[in-house]
Amino acid sequence: MKHEDSAVTALRGVALFEGLDDKTLARIAQQTRPYHFAEGEAVIDADSSGRFGRLYTVVSGTADARIRNETVATFGPGEYFGEMSVLDGSPRSATIVATSDLETLGLSAWNMRTLMREEPDIAMHVIETLVARLRNLNVVLFD
Repeated sequence: MKHEDSAVTALRGVALFEGLDDKTLARIAQQTRPYHFAEGEAVIDADSSGRFGRLYTVVSGTADARIRNETVATFGPGEYFGEMSVLDGSPRSATIVATSDLETLGLSAWNMRTLMREEPDIAMHVIETLVARLRNLNVVLFD
């Protein structure tokens, strides 16, 4: 199976892209690249620049998000990380470390921003997904 086809299959199950049609997913998939990380390897370092970073979607394996050496989240297949810094260019808020062999699809900040400008459906879907995450966090923090 060629990269684009397997990437479309992987992206279809990712909440950030869920519900987008196959043509739009294929457009996103064309811009992704596969990245492999060994267990214990850092994928993202906290405070590194997001301006030239990547949004990662997990294809297989697991990774932990760590802030000041404390695990604050775990990511598995179908989940994603790195979106905040990719969107606003601010420094990374957490270190992401592979906790097993980790296969990901990486989408560069440059390509993500270009896709969002050229495909308003992608931009609206990303905004809606991130707002839903924020609302859920508000419930956890304030209820």
